[in-house]
Amino acid sequence: MEKAGLSCPVNDKQVNEFVIRMVAMQVIFIAVTALYFQNALIAGLLLIDFGTRAFGFSQFSPLKYIAQKTVTHFHLGYKATNEAPKKFAAGVGFVVVGLFITLLLLEYAIPASIIGGLLILFAGLESVFGICVGCMMYQQLARFRWFNSF
Repeated sequence: MEKAGLSCPVNDKQVNEFVIRMVAMQVIFIAVTALYFQNALIAGLLLIDFGTRAFGFSQFSPLKYIAQKTVTHFHLGYKATNEAPKKFAAGVGFVVVGLFITLLLLEYAIPASIIGGLLILFAGLESVFGICVGCMMYQQLARFRWFNSF
């Protein structure tokens, strides 16, 4: 993967960009629902899903499963992208959702709305435009050799 002249460290695994973008659409729906109802339990579904994808158990991700079935059903095809930045982005999402849940539980509505809004914004960028903010973070950290591969 190369953007703006920067090379991204690559692991040997590839994932389907269309599945990733479909997962992001589901994240938007669940995050909007959790934000509207100010419900930490609904947001907890996102925490579980981000956790499965970030920590190497993506085969157990319900959102990924639904996304794969949707992509297959609608014959959207396959567009390969490197897994490492996407896995890192899922880790960032896990932390953000954890903060979102904490703020909801503490009944800090405004900060929870801000964090929830950022989650929705970033998932929207991924879903609609294929812009992965977590992947950009990964790329910058890798550029400074903070890690070799995630």
